[in-house]
Amino acid sequence: MIADLRFVAARWDDAQEALHAGFGGGGSERHAQRIEAPVPINVAVSDALLVVRDNIWSVVLRLVDDHGVQLPVYQDTGSLAEWLSRSQAVKIAGAADKTFTKNAYWWIRDAAGWTVTATHGSETKVDLPDQFCKRPGCGAQLIVVENRAGAHIVQCSSNAGHAVQWDTWTNMLKSMGAQKRRGPRLSKKLA
Repeated sequence: MIADLRFVAARWDDAQEALHAGFGGGGSERHAQRIEAPVPINVAVSDALLVVRDNIWSVVLRLVDDHGVQLPVYQDTGSLAEWLSRSQAVKIAGAADKTFTKNAYWWIRDAAGWTVTATHGSETKVDLPDQFCKRPGCGAQLIVVENRAGAHIVQCSSNAGHAVQWDTWTNMLKSMGAQKRRGPRLSKKLA
């Protein structure tokens, strides 16, 4: 929970900057004595930041209402996440209302996930050419998935449960290549 809060705090400014990422321009224009918005907003990032803000504030407001905690002076979402990680995490974990503790954990975890989405993008999938699932009775195409947290996973296109971490997958391929060069392994009984 503390690591997720610190992650949100550390990436909050990057997430704010991502609101305008990918859009050119920047100068405002005058039309009929009215100033238009200078740059369009990336709606996907805006939606992600809304969830992050709501989740962090949900935890903060429960602490204020139920525990009489005083808010820090500076109250943007990144600062509140840092404040929660430094001085309120023990209070959250030790709360008498364990439903609050559980909800706070998931709100914070979700906020960290959406922060990744705001700063790195959404889940992406790419086919692995000529690679098929080895599970009995399956044989579907394998794909590489980059999840919201940035982790790479090799999974079956027909069953997401048929999955393995990218590092494990590449180590298995290296091992199979080395085994083919050495020849088959003999059991100790045959050697």
